[in-house]
Amino acid sequence: MSFKVSQIQLDIVYRNPKENVEKVAQLIQKAVKEDNPDIIVFPETFTTGYSEGIFHNIDKYAETEDGETVTVLRRLAKKFNVWLVSGSIVEKDDKGTYNTIFLIDRKGNIVGKYRKMHLYSAMDEDVAFKNGVDMPVFDTEFGKLALMTCYDIRFVELSRTYAVKGADAIIIVSNFPNPKVNHWRILLQARAIENQLYIIACNRVGSADKSTYFGHSLIIDPWGEIINEGNDEETIISGEVDFNKVKEVRSIIPMYYDRQPQSYPDDILQMNKKGE
Repeated sequence: MSFKVSQIQLDIVYRNPKENVEKVAQLIQKAVKEDNPDIIVFPETFTTGYSEGIFHNIDKYAETEDGETVTVLRRLAKKFNVWLVSGSIVEKDDKGTYNTIFLIDRKGNIVGKYRKMHLYSAMDEDVAFKNGVDMPVFDTEFGKLALMTCYDIRFVELSRTYAVKGADAIIIVSNFPNPKVNHWRILLQARAIENQLYIIACNRVGSADKSTYFGHSLIIDPWGEIINEGNDEETIISGEVDFNKVKEVRSIIPMYYDRQPQSYPDDILQMNKKGE
């Protein structure tokens, strides 16, 4: 299955959800007009920006699933007949507050959501949010899609779980800051190669609090080849994705057949204290 994806490499307006939602709506319209994509992706915490300062006042920005931001996105998806990967928003329910991505189909339906599992304790993200615990793989008209958020890309367990569940692509939303562009590119290419799937990763540009962001949103094929890469400016990055290539690569290198899960210890990588 071949389709086109566009990523909105957004310069997020710090602490201004209303302006960011309006800005994204304009850029969705632009992407549809210029590139006619099937899926549009935008960055992590796109309504607020990402910073330690926000994390200590996070409930000010929290919304429910049926709140204004998701409602607007559902309307836009239906209007433009396009799938949306919502970046992430500050989502709340009766159990807590989460850093959540919504997957919305062409009809404006919420197909599902992913709550960020790995929270960046170095900036107190784990103080602001509860960890997500589910690792869903979504059946779509294109194939099987999975979602990840920023820091998640450093955790091979999550991407491998998605791959074993049959994911054809992992879509990543991010606020990955300077000076770690080398980490960003290498980690994403590694996730593509080691799991033999597409990586579609949308990063922001601009600044928030003490951090600056380099963009370089990427579309990477199952060989680890870069299909398209952004620069450090607000822009729209588009590219063709063909899931037949996933099958091709997996047939050439039968990695999943050669796995030996019965030999892998359950307690691998149990280190869980800061700085160790």
